[in-house]
Amino acid sequence: MNWLKQFYIVPVLMAVLVASLLTTFLLPEAVFIKTILIVLAAMVVLGIGFRYITYRRIERIRDQIREIIETLDEFDVDEPRKVEFEKSPYPIINELNEYILEIIDRVRSNYRANKQFTQNASHELQTPLAVIKGYVETLLQSPNMKEREFEALGAIMQNTNRLSKLNAALILLSKIEHQRFSDFENVNFETLTDSMLVNFKDLLFVQEIEIRKIKSGIFEVEMSHALADILVANLIQNAIRHNEGNFIEIEITNNYFKISNLGKAAGVSPEQLFKRFKRDSEKEESLGLGLSIIRKICEVSRLEIDYSVSGNRHVLQISRTS
Repeated sequence: MNWLKQFYIVPVLMAVLVASLLTTFLLPEAVFIKTILIVLAAMVVLGIGFRYITYRRIERIRDQIREIIETLDEFDVDEPRKVEFEKSPYPIINELNEYILEIIDRVRSNYRANKQFTQNASHELQTPLAVIKGYVETLLQSPNMKEREFEALGAIMQNTNRLSKLNAALILLSKIEHQRFSDFENVNFETLTDSMLVNFKDLLFVQEIEIRKIKSGIFEVEMSHALADILVANLIQNAIRHNEGNFIEIEITNNYFKISNLGKAAGVSPEQLFKRFKRDSEKEESLGLGLSIIRKICEVSRLEIDYSVSGNRHVLQISRTS
C-alpha cells in the first residue's frame, strides 16, 4: 500500500508543479484562477481514480490469497485429489502457488513414506513376536521344565508382551498424529465414562477401588468417538495403575472433565511425564506412552490437558481450549 502511494504521488506532484509554473508566468490573473481551479479539480478526480484503482487491485490480491487459504484448509494429506489454484494476473501470486504445490508434493511424499514404514514395521514386528510367544507357551507346558528355566521363559514372555503392547501404542500414536480418524460426533463424557467403567469393573473390585463421581454439569465435545474411547480408557487405566489409595474421583462440569487419585509423590515434573517413554513408575507394565497418547488426542481434538500433583494427589483435567 505504501509503495503504491509513493508511486502515484510523484507524477501527481510533478504535474501540479508544472501546471502551477505555466499558469503563473503565461496566463493573466483571471485565467490563472480558473486554471488553478480546473487543475485542482482534475487532481482531485485523478487522486480518487488512483485510490479506487489501488483499492480494486488490493481487493483482487486479497481475494486470491483468501482462495489459497481456503484451498489449504480443505487439503487432506491422505486424499489423492490434486490441489489446484486459479491462475492469477499477478506473477508473484503464481510464484507463491507454485511454491505451495511443491511443498504439498513433498509433504504427501513424506507422509506416504512414513505411513508405509509404519505399516511395514507393524507387520514385521508382530509376526516374530507371535512366533516367540507361541514357542514360549509350548515350552512352558513341558513337564520337564525346571524352576530356573521356567523363570527365564516367564521373563521372555513378559518382555514379548511388552514389545507387542509398545508396537501397538506407537502405531496408535502415528494414527493420531496423522489424524486418521473421521468418526466425529458430539461425545458426552459422562455417558462414555459410565460405559468404560463397566470394562474395568472386575479390576476395580479386585483392587478394592471405589469410584466417586461428582457431577455439576454436562461436558460434551465434538470429536472422534474412537479417540474419545481411547482417551477416557487411558485416563481410567492410568488412575488405577498408579493408585495408592482406595478411590478414584471423577468430576464432571460444563467446562471440564477431571479424574484424580492418590499415588506416590511425583519424582519428576508433571510436564516431563507427557514425553514419550518418560515414566515415574517402577511397574513393568508401564510403557511410558499413556500420557503421550492422552496429550496427542487432546491436541488433535482441540482440548487442553492439565496434570497437577499436590502432595500425593494426582489430578488430570481435560477442558476445552479457550
